[in-house]
Amino acid sequence: MGFFKRLFGSEKGEKPYVDERGIYFYAQCDKCDSLVKVRADKQYDLQKADGGYVWHKTIVDSKCFQRMQAVVHLDGSFQVTSQELSTGRFLTKDVYDDLTAPPVSDVTDEDAQVS
Repeated sequence: MGFFKRLFGSEKGEKPYVDERGIYFYAQCDKCDSLVKVRADKQYDLQKADGGYVWHKTIVDSKCFQRMQAVVHLDGSFQVTSQELSTGRFLTKDVYDDLTAPPVSDVTDEDAQVS
């Protein structure tokens, strides 16, 4: 139960869990348009390079299993300075959220009939 309280917060206004060690990247496969969200751990997944960090990752989507080779360079504040993705493209969080949001129904209360 303590895990869920830390993750979601409690009813008494406690703040929800914030992942301070993770950096999230969002990608889309060029072959099947599948969307992928990937987490990189700041402590274990990033390598120090040129006053900043570099992240190398092979991302595989769950639809066509296309391999996407990612190379991301970050500065000392973990801000992306450059990124490359073979056979796919990086997305912003906002675009990823828009593409994964459930479709909005066109049915209004007037159109719905109750049996």
